[in-house]
Amino acid sequence: MSLNQSFKGFTLIELLVVVLIIGILAAVALPQYEKAVEKARMTEAITAVEAIAKANHLYYMANGSYTRDIRDLDISYEGQDGLYGNGVPVKVGQDFIFVSTAWGLPGYIALVSRRKDKNDTSGERVYSLAIKQNGERMCALYSLATDYQRQLCQEWSAGNTLNW
Repeated sequence: MSLNQSFKGFTLIELLVVVLIIGILAAVALPQYEKAVEKARMTEAITAVEAIAKANHLYYMANGSYTRDIRDLDISYEGQDGLYGNGVPVKVGQDFIFVSTAWGLPGYIALVSRRKDKNDTSGERVYSLAIKQNGERMCALYSLATDYQRQLCQEWSAGNTLNW
């Protein structure tokens, strides 16, 4: 081995600096990414609850009453059929539960509940968006809702929120 031979590569300090910079960037970017994902999910929920309400209004004009069975409406969502609350038929999707009535109560014509995870079949853990016959928007906030989800929910419902 010659004394004039030079080694090529990175020093340990250089590698540590690069790892540190990547860590800082990830720490800053991850919360923003999570907010963007949740905002997209909230937009999906808003679109769905408004579509269900419109479909239920059309059903009312054709039949003289609102339906509690989402399968009666002229819309469809991917997922499995299920039952909600006191036997109301629902569609259980990947992130949401879609219902043509809220909590089985009269006056509510659309409900979309955010699922906590794939095992959540009740939808009453994060938040629910509902629309009444008169067009009033309601948001139910549950124990697992984040501050950002609460903010988005309250903005959509113009402050008409229920804290459960």
